[in-house]
Amino acid sequence: MFLEVDGWKTDIRFSAAHFIPSHDKCSRLHGHDYFVRARVFGEPENEFIIDYLELIQLLKIIVKPMDHRIIVPDSSGTANVSVKDGVCTVKYLEKEIRVSDSDTFHLPAPSSSSEELSKYIATELQKRVAENQSIEKIQVCVDEGPGMGACHEIRNRQ
Repeated sequence: MFLEVDGWKTDIRFSAAHFIPSHDKCSRLHGHDYFVRARVFGEPENEFIIDYLELIQLLKIIVKPMDHRIIVPDSSGTANVSVKDGVCTVKYLEKEIRVSDSDTFHLPAPSSSSEELSKYIATELQKRVAENQSIEKIQVCVDEGPGMGACHEIRNRQ
């Protein structure tokens, strides 16, 4: 059994700029309005797998630090990221982006793709619900637009 929340209808969203250093077109700094969808699989204990409102709030807490920021992939093999005196500098290809570090979100991933964003959000959600014995698996999807998104599944327990 699973329950589902749809960020398009429950306002689980964030707006952010990003770049994918290894991709020709997407290496340019550009932005999206991202929406997050989630499915939580398991068997209800005490009536629910998890309360919808709790799940929505947890997802909003996870995505809030990314809202209106530049998402910087911190473990990219293509981009060199450094922070000095409050300035984040990203160098890749022939490009250099310099911006106040307070305007960035450092994603612990090799890319800022929707695939990596869904993996990050799923992992963060799993940490927050790890004690919930009703939850067996979590699926998080990050949409860059209607009908375009990536999903990641993670087990909550074995």
